[in-house]
Amino acid sequence: MRKSISFYLLPVLLTVLCLSSCSETGQKTEYTHVIPANATEVAALDLTSIVDKAGLNNSDTQVTLQKLLGLLLEAGLNTSDSQATLQKFLGLLLEGGSANLKKEAETLLKDPAESGIDWNAPLYVFEAPTLHNTAITLKIADLKKFEAMLRLFAQEQLCTAPVEAGGYRSVEIKDAGVLLAYNDGTLLGVYGGSTEQLQPAITALMQQPADKSIRTGKYFAPMMQQKGDIRLLATPDALPMDVRGVLTWPHGTQLLGYVLFENGRIYATLQNADFKGNTKESNQPFHPQNSRELQQAMLNMMHGRAFNISLTSNELLTLSNLRVLMEYASDEPEINILYMLIMKIEELNLRGDKNRTNFTVVLNEKNENALKQLTDFAKLFIGM
Repeated sequence: MRKSISFYLLPVLLTVLCLSSCSETGQKTEYTHVIPANATEVAALDLTSIVDKAGLNNSDTQVTLQKLLGLLLEAGLNTSDSQATLQKFLGLLLEGGSANLKKEAETLLKDPAESGIDWNAPLYVFEAPTLHNTAITLKIADLKKFEAMLRLFAQEQLCTAPVEAGGYRSVEIKDAGVLLAYNDGTLLGVYGGSTEQLQPAITALMQQPADKSIRTGKYFAPMMQQKGDIRLLATPDALPMDVRGVLTWPHGTQLLGYVLFENGRIYATLQNADFKGNTKESNQPFHPQNSRELQQAMLNMMHGRAFNISLTSNELLTLSNLRVLMEYASDEPEINILYMLIMKIEELNLRGDKNRTNFTVVLNEKNENALKQLTDFAKLFIGM
């Protein structure tokens, strides 16, 4: 599990810490223009809200990040070269290196705005058919801060020097497989693949005109008008296979959704983007008491019938066989962790029909934000 965490967090970490400069100052670009109109999945993350709700905007954040970075090192990467590079990078930032580099790292941890990124603007994660890689884009607010930071990182050989490439510049972190492209206003980060493989597609995205971008699409504005901390625009092909098999939307359907973290509750919804009405499920939830009843409820969902399924923590323990496992293998870390997590839940509810699905997790603790509770639980899980 730790290896999985390091795999997904590493590109985000390196993107944030190894940001770069661009060519001569000119008119700022609109950073969402790099997202193509035919993107199969677009997620907009409200980082300010997420950090605040997770309780990470306090004096303990720097210590937490340092411990997280240590765990990434301990978990290891795919190659010894990658691990050595990351160890060097983090060691220089947090323990050694030049005094200027250490000061820069401490400044970024205390005040992320010094990175030159507008953290009040959403971070977009998207899948582009021409990339075959997950990409992110962020809004660059202060080019000069990028340039100063890049010079320092390049001096320490943490990344390559910027290379001109048709109206933008790129920086490569070779051993980590991260390529950054940027101009005055836009940062595009792609994880996986070499510069030679990614350059043509990245150039096309960085030079993409506004009328070819996601902003001109029919569903971009409705996506951003949703109230969630995470807002989503996708096609069914972007969903995990197990979800796709239950929620049987036709191929090519456009989906809108969001995730909202509230005190004591996580609420998520996913629907046909063209649907405007109300769902037709019963107000009386069905509580499956065994696996056969749960399978029947899933079959009803697959056939497009309205559904309202609820499970309490005790029912989750029974249906997952976790109650039995706790009697015989309670000393197994994975089983114990899953048990503790389920016991934080009061009720899990899934309701809707073939047009819209609403998913709600109600926690026992109602006076604290659900994301803060999950973050604190994760800290315990990874020993923070």
